Amino acid sequence: MNTKLKTMMCRLPAVFFLLACGGIVQSEEVSLPSGPAPAGKAWEPAWGYWSAAPTAWLPTHLGHVKSIHSGMMEVVFLGDSLTKGWEGAGKEVWASHFLPLHAVDAGIGGDTTRQVLWRLDHGLLEGVKPKVVVLMIGVNNIFTNTGTDEEIAKGVQTILEKIQSSNPGTKILLLGIFPLGNPAQSERAKAINAMLAKMEGPSVRFLDLSDKFRDAQGNLLTEYYSPDKVHLAKPGYEVWGAVLSPVLTEMLTAPISVQPK
Repeated sequence: MNTKLKTMMCRLPAVFFLLACGGIVQSEEVSLPSGPAPAGKAWEPAWGYWSAAPTAWLPTHLGHVKSIHSGMMEVVFLGDSLTKGWEGAGKEVWASHFLPLHAVDAGIGGDTTRQVLWRLDHGLLEGVKPKVVVLMIGVNNIFTNTGTDEEIAKGVQTILEKIQSSNPGTKILLLGIFPLGNPAQSERAKAINAMLAKMEGPSVRFLDLSDKFRDAQGNLLTEYYSPDKVHLAKPGYEVWGAVLSPVLTEMLTAPISVQPK
């Protein structure tokens, strides 16, 4: 482990330790406060919790911290299981489109805006300078009712502000939430995306791919999804990658140019 990463890890509260100053701590020594994080607003940081493996979320986060701080890195993907899926159904697309761009996938399944904020507060981008952060978050806020549409948008805005404050030279590619199989939830995603679009600015570019996943009548293109109509199948990642790759390449080589609305 490099000196900068050791120093950063040693500043974490003891209850959140995995990587100690002397090396790797055994996983059984790692613990979060018992149970899920206390209820809170979409813009209030909170640790993660997996009921089937309650101690696994923190090592997953710290594994991403180590990856981001270990070697050449220019792009960081942040998000939930859809982003994590680049390591699953989307792994071939990732290898083709994003590994050449020196990208790191730091998505964690189940995360809401609150977990992304917690992770940013606990070393995720500290001391590094990615050229671009790709952020897609909010669908789990909908699923868990963590905030109204306006509150979820405020949670995303808080994430943007935190990244801009701690990493002022980093551009952000903010992605809209994809359409969902549940019509009511999909309408919420659409409403939230309309608010996210207004967050575009000199260092933030908004990209909504919703039309790529719906037909002309607005119906979900199920061939791009897994059976739950939430997560993507390989064809969905192929669509996502084909659109995202040239946008990222442009952002890595030129300033963001925001067109007048």
